[in-house]
Amino acid sequence: MRDISPASKPYIQVHSDVALGILVCERKDDPPFAESSFIKRLHVIGARRGMRLFAFDPWTWEPRNETVKAWVWNIGKSRWESGRRKLPTIVYDRSWPETEEEKNRYRQAMRNIRTSRKIRFLNGRLPHKGKVYEVLSKDRALAAIIPPTALYKGSASLSAWLRKHRHAAFLKPIAGSQGRRVVSIARTEEGRFRLAGRQQDNRPVDLICESEQEAIQRLERWIGVRSYLMQPLLELKGQSAESLDFRELMQKDKFGRWTSTGVAARLGAPGSVTANLHGGGKAASAEEVLTELFGEQRGNALLQEMRRISFLIVARLEETFGRFAEIGLDYGVDRGGTLWFLEANSKPGRTAMGSAGEGAAQAAAEQPLSYARSILLRLATTDMRRPPQGGGYASPGRVIHEFDHL
Repeated sequence: MRDISPASKPYIQVHSDVALGILVCERKDDPPFAESSFIKRLHVIGARRGMRLFAFDPWTWEPRNETVKAWVWNIGKSRWESGRRKLPTIVYDRSWPETEEEKNRYRQAMRNIRTSRKIRFLNGRLPHKGKVYEVLSKDRALAAIIPPTALYKGSASLSAWLRKHRHAAFLKPIAGSQGRRVVSIARTEEGRFRLAGRQQDNRPVDLICESEQEAIQRLERWIGVRSYLMQPLLELKGQSAESLDFRELMQKDKFGRWTSTGVAARLGAPGSVTANLHGGGKAASAEEVLTELFGEQRGNALLQEMRRISFLIVARLEETFGRFAEIGLDYGVDRGGTLWFLEANSKPGRTAMGSAGEGAAQAAAEQPLSYARSILLRLATTDMRRPPQGGGYASPGRVIHEFDHL
């Protein structure tokens, strides 16, 4: 059974014909956008529940008739079909702009929509990793699991960090995702320095430098003008020395309660510095992996500790950054059995949930729709001219996330 937090007041069940929009970045590929399998699954689940939903790229917004180009999965014909639809009431952001051109186009399109329309987001958005670490480290109940973290400020800052942390460091983009452009530096037994990481396209990087100076110079070119964080290079390894972390998916149910949908282990590809599935990693049972590494009793205790801490983290993140529908939380466990918080993701993938226990994969897809449906039904009976309690309509640079206590 999934862990849940105390219930909020249930929503009134009424019929509604308002729609949920799924934000995507349309491409010329087939299928026409990323995560098409997941979005297809949402269509199937939504059809069973009498929900209208469609995917759309905000770039297709037409202000003259307030429509967008909508993609719908035709279940009977097993194909994607497109047509013009009115801008939806609520949007679920599953867009993945990759190039700088796509990112700029996406941002501009959203600004254009917000200047003329009030748009509501199903899920909130977290700030950069540095801010998340800062907020969580101030909580006494969470400070011990946050790794020491500092902003990279050039070669001198990294050199000082290496002297303090056993000649090793893990560097990550302050606003990166899916393990892209992360890199580690560590002194080898021979006194040389190894750089290991992933490029923007997730291809692995593995390089030996003859000296610390050479390694730092290479990293300086690698980082360029980007903002990076420095952390200790934790020993987060599986039984075969592969990179290992744990993803816990936290989602709200139809009553607005936080639930733990599941926890999965992620094992990195051979030689990889990360365990991300996008970088060739694979998912496994968290319970089995922890038992294999630490024994049944300690493994179960670590799993329960992750779940306990996860409820504290999502509560703190909501208190600070506004409402969310789901958050993915990543943890590491070092060889000594110490639990570490790695990062939070407000646009979590759910591929790993297939290894998180019976029903976790299904719940991972169903929960956002259950939660969205409760909000849509509430909106159908709410005076839209009155801002909901705790917020208002979205304006440029600001979004409304949900309505737990209407």
